[in-house]
Amino acid sequence: MKNLMIALAMVSGAATGAAAAEYELKMSSMFPSTHFINTMAMQPWADEIEKRTGGRVHFTLFPAGSALGDATKQFDQARTGVVDVSVGIPSIPRGRHPKSVLVELPFTVPNSEIGTCAMMAMKDEMSSDYPDTRVLYLTVTEPSGAHTSKPIKTLDDLKGLRIRTPTSAITAMLEEIGAVPVGMPPTEIYESVERGVIDGNIMPWGPVGAFKLHEVLGYHLDAAINPVAMYIVFNQRKFDSLPEDVRQVIDEVSDEVFSNWGRWWHETDQEAVEMARAAGNEIVPMSDEDREAWRERLQPVIDNYLTNESDMEVEKAETTYAAILDAVKDCE
Repeated sequence: MKNLMIALAMVSGAATGAAAAEYELKMSSMFPSTHFINTMAMQPWADEIEKRTGGRVHFTLFPAGSALGDATKQFDQARTGVVDVSVGIPSIPRGRHPKSVLVELPFTVPNSEIGTCAMMAMKDEMSSDYPDTRVLYLTVTEPSGAHTSKPIKTLDDLKGLRIRTPTSAITAMLEEIGAVPVGMPPTEIYESVERGVIDGNIMPWGPVGAFKLHEVLGYHLDAAINPVAMYIVFNQRKFDSLPEDVRQVIDEVSDEVFSNWGRWWHETDQEAVEMARAAGNEIVPMSDEDREAWRERLQPVIDNYLTNESDMEVEKAETTYAAILDAVKDCE
């Protein structure tokens, strides 16, 4: 009888623990469960909220590869309440977040710290890109470099090469240089280089390391061309339905944890740089003077994007982009 009572008490305790969370919330991410965005940022963020609310709030993460991990559906899932929080990239799918992607135009931001600072300074302005959600944080990666299978010293050396392009603005930049832009998902780059389909890629260092592209692309121009933007949003109706003290904890933890984004992007990029160095790859830096010269040279490309390809009215696109540039200067 004593053993039975102990067993029942254990079962009862387990059941109580399992049901302890008053608010069970769903969090989706377009990144794999092992990606640093989930392991260093999103899961610690969720765990800290659970801790500070005394276990009243619990998040379940649905990463890439799960039913809710589709990159093209992240924002819609949060907006419609399929999930409560989502992590995604505003350029996927194209045309959904036109203000946010302007920060990705060539040579707009020098690094992730300044780019993230500028985007957060404009969070209220950018919020119209994310209707029916509460923007918790906006950030940008370290800007892209040019990674090739052939030696390059300047961007002009890309002329005649077949280069994988991530965005329409970079496509226009490559066409201006005289390169041949090739669109493809990042998962196909490695094999395409091996087969000789492409000669290189424009991409931040982080994914170069994640996809092991330093194994097939041995030459790198560290040009800091363009970053990739990222959002973290909370379904507005769900957020508003939470008690005031819980909402306050979510805001506080978001500010504390996500303020590390600039550092995280830099540190994880440096890991990829070290992998390339260890492989004996050649890395050529680009000076600030050369970056400024390229920005001036590519101004017609930027102007054309704002006029014809921004998915916004021209005046609004130009005004927003000018505000981003001002925010970048203020953050420098």
